[in-house]
Amino acid sequence: LDALIKLNNQTAGRDKIARLIQYTSRALWDSLESADASPALADNFKTVEYILSTFRKLLRFGRCVDVFYSSLRTIHHPELTIRVTLTLSKLSQSLFLLGDHFMWLARTGLVKSINTKSWGKFANKYWLLSIIMNLCRDVYEIFRLMNLHKAGAKSGITRGNISTSPLSINSRRDFNRLALYSYSLMLAHKDVAVDTVKNLCDLFIPLTGLGYTNLTPRTIGILGAISSVAGLWALLDPAAKILPA
Repeated sequence: LDALIKLNNQTAGRDKIARLIQYTSRALWDSLESADASPALADNFKTVEYILSTFRKLLRFGRCVDVFYSSLRTIHHPELTIRVTLTLSKLSQSLFLLGDHFMWLARTGLVKSINTKSWGKFANKYWLLSIIMNLCRDVYEIFRLMNLHKAGAKSGITRGNISTSPLSINSRRDFNRLALYSYSLMLAHKDVAVDTVKNLCDLFIPLTGLGYTNLTPRTIGILGAISSVAGLWALLDPAAKILPA
């Protein structure tokens, strides 16, 4: 209960809770429609999804400026890869939010001349670019951590044999050793693991929105729900939040 109150007191927390319910509703209405079961209930879930989507757009309104200014800080990060990926991610996210703001204005009817299809494509394009930059940063972090652990093992600072690579698996024992190492690495650095899962799940949402993939609403709903849970985890547990963000 304390965790729920803590989340509800944060704008980001309310957004993540609404996002979880929104994408869960999408998965549910598509499942009901696929099974030809309870059309009225499916329509109710569609309504919930639409309302929460609009609510989240309102919560984010104006954030494109905040995100843009935050990119001015990341551009001075001392590490080149982090500097490039994080800055490009934030600039792309700012443009995504700009498109999202126009979508909200169109939904509310405040501006009737907005081409929602064009702005929706614009938003998805920059959301996709932002996610790709985040994934590039995640891959960099994973390789950096593997190299640190390898150096630590050679010097005796850390325990474990990490000489097994995906290309040198010759037996089930090698595979089990690699799986155990990967699991221990994930537990030791759950911030990178959580961020990678979140970005991998998010990746297919704009890809489908742009027509590059053809996933069902149910699959998109499940991926969005998993991503939302990962986002909530990062908010509740500081150790699960990748920094700098």
